[in-house]
Amino acid sequence: MKQTILAHLSSIYLAFNATLVALFSTTLYGLEINRIVLLTAFLATYSIYTMNKATDAVEDLINRGYSGNLVSFLVPSVITTYLAASMASMLGIQALMLIAGLFIIAGAYSIRISKMPRLKDVAGAKSLVVALSWGLTGALLPAFNHTVYVDPVFLYIFLQILVNTIICDIRDIEGDMMSGVRTIPIALGLEPTKRLLLVINSCIVMCVLLNMTRGLYLQYTPALLFGAIYGYLLIWQFARRKTNPWLVELAVDGEWIPIVLLMFTMR
Repeated sequence: MKQTILAHLSSIYLAFNATLVALFSTTLYGLEINRIVLLTAFLATYSIYTMNKATDAVEDLINRGYSGNLVSFLVPSVITTYLAASMASMLGIQALMLIAGLFIIAGAYSIRISKMPRLKDVAGAKSLVVALSWGLTGALLPAFNHTVYVDPVFLYIFLQILVNTIICDIRDIEGDMMSGVRTIPIALGLEPTKRLLLVINSCIVMCVLLNMTRGLYLQYTPALLFGAIYGYLLIWQFARRKTNPWLVELAVDGEWIPIVLLMFTMR
């Protein structure tokens, strides 16, 4: 029972941070906060990660020390999937198609059908799929029905989440190896992965500087640069094995809390 509660709390925490990512994009776009957008991001993320816990019970037990029975994850996942789709439909057909696409990707990511490999079993695909999903949700969901410049916002979110996901893959090496998941740290090794992380995080800095030369998001540049500096700190602290899994989850997934708070002080 305790393990199941911990697993659901982890999904809630991730969903909360997905809400912050949508709020991050909304602020950069200069739009009014739309509660339906935020709620859709929360419900969709909670549903997807809860479904993933139903398929990854063995890995989660090894990597994080929690697990649960199938029903305890599937039932809330199905309910929140319906609610997320209902919320998205209020935003329009584009938003509904986005959420439907995310659930299809999540199914291909988590579920093994016959002899077809899951996306997460393909070397390097795990981190890319997660970063792409968060980038699309965070950048596109607030943008529907508005004329905004999506590309730089998507790229910032994508690169931030890519760094975070690879760091979490380093934490999860033991469980992923036992389950046959070929993540970037397993495929490349620890030291090459650290170098890759530094390159990706440096791309975030370059993107922020490029936006500055184009006059984009100047008001929020300090918060955007803080996100890049925070990424370097995460790499320095957690890009190694035998780190506390809960501390990694709180620090890495919680990156958007200080970024968004900083942005709100600059409005």
